[in-house]
Amino acid sequence: MKTYLSATLGRMLAALTAVSLLLTMVACSIDSDGGDTSPDGEVVTLPPVTVPDLTDDRVLTDVSDYAERLEALFASSAPARTPDFAYENNENGVTVLGYKGGESVLVIPDTIEGKPVTAIADSAFKGMTGLKAVSVPDTVTSVGKSAFEGCKNLTSLKTPVYTCEGAPYFGALFGATTHEAGGGYVPVSLSTLVLTKGTVIPDYAFYACRGLEVVSLPDTTVEIGDFAFYGCEGLAYITTADTALTTLGEHAFSSCIRLLNMTLPSTVAYMGEGMLEGCGRLESLTIPFVGGCTYDHPITEEQKAAIEKGDALHPAEATAYLGYLFGAAHYTFTAGYIPASLITVTLSKGCSAIPANAFFECSSIREIHIPQGVTTIGRRAFYGCERLTAMTLPDSVVSIGDDAFHGCIRMQTFRSGAGLTVLGIQAFMGCLSLTTVSLSKNVTTLPSSCFSGCLSLATLTAEGVTTVGDRVFYQCDNLTGWSE
Repeated sequence: MKTYLSATLGRMLAALTAVSLLLTMVACSIDSDGGDTSPDGEVVTLPPVTVPDLTDDRVLTDVSDYAERLEALFASSAPARTPDFAYENNENGVTVLGYKGGESVLVIPDTIEGKPVTAIADSAFKGMTGLKAVSVPDTVTSVGKSAFEGCKNLTSLKTPVYTCEGAPYFGALFGATTHEAGGGYVPVSLSTLVLTKGTVIPDYAFYACRGLEVVSLPDTTVEIGDFAFYGCEGLAYITTADTALTTLGEHAFSSCIRLLNMTLPSTVAYMGEGMLEGCGRLESLTIPFVGGCTYDHPITEEQKAAIEKGDALHPAEATAYLGYLFGAAHYTFTAGYIPASLITVTLSKGCSAIPANAFFECSSIREIHIPQGVTTIGRRAFYGCERLTAMTLPDSVVSIGDDAFHGCIRMQTFRSGAGLTVLGIQAFMGCLSLTTVSLSKNVTTLPSSCFSGCLSLATLTAEGVTTVGDRVFYQCDNLTGWSE
């Protein structure tokens, strides 16, 4: 399948390249009468330009079952009886030493003998193969090493503590002594994990925990560390939208090959390189900005000095393209890293600009949602977005850069907001399927080759236009009421 998708993507990119080159050649070889000529003046016959067949019947996977699973977890389970526990009292509360009851769904009580349960001892439930689900109360502040070692049939765990003292990785609860080995100790049956407390998911915390399918993070989560969920091959659903997240580390979710969607809150200020690399089934993504970080993200004094001298770019500028999150080292490599499954990208409220090259050759994306508050669309921002079918801009957008939508060959409709004043050259060049365009009354100039090669363009509403540049409507044979 991977080979087939790669080959298909390659053919689509080749088609776009051929179309773009053809449009450039014909635009440069027009004689004064509008005919197509060779450099020596001879009339040449050009091959017809057609839209490649890019039928897109993809639909977003319904993830409601995962949300319902989390909501139902332990909903009808009562705490286990106190006599079924081995425990000891201490000055801070009660430490659970073991369990001798027969419940397969175990809810540990938050108090024993009127004292809060504050700790789970080392090896407390070791070898208990009958346990299928365990709920640890929020009163617990520490869980000992190997507390759940050998619980090979465990499917669900709800806990406020997911690492051990001196071993900041989940696998230590199951007997692992290194994060690399953690995935081999955490039972593959453990598919549902609910974390109820904490602010930081440490680096490598859930490294290679292959069985995890559904993970719920606490709303207090501020940071997800480097490689935190790396290699969680079964992870399909994770709750991040309602957290206090500000930072996601490098490769935080790399190789989560079944992850279906990611929704990040507007509080996020930093997203690490390759955060989603290898997430080959990702279908939808909601992010507060495009790239690695915002301009107000802290930088070192050395970085600041280099930027001021012109020896380096600000990290926000250097990483301002979607492919950065998927492992592409430069925006021109994006096409090889964006998953073919990605259908929808939503920029959340608070985003102020679409940077240059932001979605360069993101050829799988069909829908990109831009919020009110965005003021500029940078040059080549959506260049080569082959499957983008429509675009409506909010009123806040003032300018569209050069080649912003160049080569969006499946885009059929475009509508600007009331605030648009500036269009860049070749902004819609080669949009072969574009039929309807509506521009703000504040747009007074259509720059050179703005709609060149828009073969299907039939309706253009641009009431404020007074100046039309060169070759603006070249090959727009279906458009009436305009002339160059």
